[in-house]
This record gives sequence, structure tokens and C-alpha cells, in this order.
Amino acid sequence: MTSRAPATELSRDEARHIAIAAALPADVFPTVTAALAHLHIVQLDGISTLARAHQLTLTARVSGATTATVDESLSRTPATAFDYPAHALSLVPIADWPLWAFRRRASRKRPQYPAPQVRKALLDQITREGPLPIHRLRGDAESGAGWDWGPTKTAVEVLLWAGELASTRRAGGKRLFDLAERCIPAEHLTDQKSDDACLIQLLDHAGQALGVATADDFADYLRIPTPVTVRLLPATRLAPVRVPGWEPAWADPDALARMPQPRRDPVFLGPFDNLIWHRPRVQRLFGFTQVLEAYKPAARRQHGYYVCPLLADGRLIGRADLARRGETLTILQAGLEPSPGPDAAHHFAHACRALAAATGRSHIAFDTDATDPATADVLKSALDDVL
Repeated sequence: MTSRAPATELSRDEARHIAIAAALPADVFPTVTAALAHLHIVQLDGISTLARAHQLTLTARVSGATTATVDESLSRTPATAFDYPAHALSLVPIADWPLWAFRRRASRKRPQYPAPQVRKALLDQITREGPLPIHRLRGDAESGAGWDWGPTKTAVEVLLWAGELASTRRAGGKRLFDLAERCIPAEHLTDQKSDDACLIQLLDHAGQALGVATADDFADYLRIPTPVTVRLLPATRLAPVRVPGWEPAWADPDALARMPQPRRDPVFLGPFDNLIWHRPRVQRLFGFTQVLEAYKPAARRQHGYYVCPLLADGRLIGRADLARRGETLTILQAGLEPSPGPDAAHHFAHACRALAAATGRSHIAFDTDATDPATADVLKSALDDVL
């Protein structure tokens, strides 16, 4: 592919504003389906101490949405999304099924692809019994939970990656696995696109969600090799741009035309939010060190277990370890970045109130034991003012 010379110069502030507006538009989406269609990938995760990862990502973008709203939208018939290892395991719009043909083809060549007799047994059972959770497929004799995948779990997941199985429904919070042809509409159930055609369109989608990004950022969004993004970006609709201190970057032309201002409302981002997936990009955009400490031993955590960064005035100005305790949103630990701005405590309090509403909590409590006393006093005072 022939490279194109950058035609647009962006300051770091402009790049940051574009990135925020692409990920969290000031004019929030009217529906969960619309938000998912914009992002194209919303990460899933099993931790539910505050809410599920996808619930936090989507409620942050949909006016008045709650976790119940998200669940109701995703349970509708016909299904609007399927689970797929697009970034990590993620929700993907049904209409995007044809674009992941490149990964389905690669999955059929994986060494973990099940042997013919194992594949046949699983597909036959699902054909007979309908959509099934993993424990029904695994049976009582086989162990395996969490990161410990047994042979059946491995086979089922690889068949999902390969597109022979699909998951578009849940029962009791558990994924249900079905034959792809029974739950993916016929107009989308195709692998006809070439690998490059898939990736060029997916890079365009990623550009819409990222606003402006480097080749490495795009590679992380889609979990593809950076050299592949370098090769294919010139074939996309994205425009090359220059940003000081960045490697060559690419921007969504529509985002360049808008040149947006920072998001108007403060918001806590779930730790699996699209805006903060790629830590080098977060550092480049915000000068903020994003960490996920949920999988660390408690003694090694600096900020807490389920820590959500606070976005306000176009910056990440703080973070809080948050949990759902009955009807209460509990702040277990909180901190502000250096020079967070004069309205930081006010932003913190309003973001807490919005998060409590989104997660269906009627009360907010601040456990100040793990927070710097001076910071705790300021934040607690601001909370008292808005509650």
C-alpha cells in the first residue's frame, strides 16, 4: 500500500479532545444498541463487585441508562450482539459477524481446534438440546473454572472463535452456546470477505471509536499485529495526521471536521472501558498511569480492587475503588491527580451520583480509612453537598 503524507497537524490537546469525543460523545447515545454500534466492541469481564464491565461501558454512553436497561436491551429478540474475542472477549454487533471471518479462519487452524470426534459430540449435543451453558456441556466429571480451562471448555471456546458456535444469550448470567446458524441471521452468516477486506473495514470502525490513534493503538483495539495495521491503514478512509510526540497517526475524517470540545459531564470509567484499554495511549493522551489491580494480591494494590478513573474537563483527574454493597454505592478508596483543578471534588461527587443511578443504588457511602485524610475530607464534603 502507498503511504499518504499527513495533511493535518493536531496539538496534543486537540488529539485528546478528539479521542474523548469519539469514545464518549457529548451528545450521548439514545439507546444501548446505538452505543454498541458506534464502539463496535465492548469488553466483557466476569467481575461484578460494582457492575459487569459491559454494563459500565454502555451506561456511561446512554442517556439515563442503568445496568437493567443494558440487560434488557441485550436480551431482546432478535439478538443485537454476539460474544466474540474481538479485543478480549467482547460484545460485538450482529451486523459485524462477516468482518471477523479473518479470525474465524485463523481459529480453525489453531492447534487447540478440537479433534473431529470431540467437535461432533459437542455439536450433536447442542443440536439435540438447544443452547447450553458450559457446565451442561462439560458434565459433572470434568473440572475447570475461571482461568483453569478443561478440555471441553477449551473446545467450546475455540469452536466459538471458529464461528461454528455462537453466544447471543445468557441464562442466570451464564453464556449459552448454540449453533451459529441458529442464532446469527442468514444475511450476516458469511465468511466471504478476504482477510484484508475484513481488517480494512474493522480499522475504519476502530477509527470511529478512537478518533485519532497510532498504528499500535489500532492494533491493540482489534488485537492484531501492528505491522498489519501499518500495511493496511493507507487503504482505509482514515486520514494521516501529525501529533507532537506521537508516531505517525491516523484520524477519523468526521472527527477532524468537528474538532470537539471536552465532554461536559464528569464520569467514572469502568476499568475495562474502551477509552482506557491501551495503557501507552492513556499515558500519551492524559499523562495518567492506568493500572488494573483486581488480579493482584491485596497487599500489592496501590489504588484498590475495582478502580475507576474519573474523567472531567477533558482530563483524567482522579480514581476511586468502588463497590456495590446492597443498596449502597461504596467508595472504598479515592485519590486525585496532582493539580486536578478547582472543581475536582465537585466533579467527583457528581460522577458518584451518576454512577449510583446507573447501577441502581439509592445511597452513597465513603469508607475513608484507605484514603488520604485531607483528600477524604474534601471529597466527603462535596458528596454531602450533592446528596
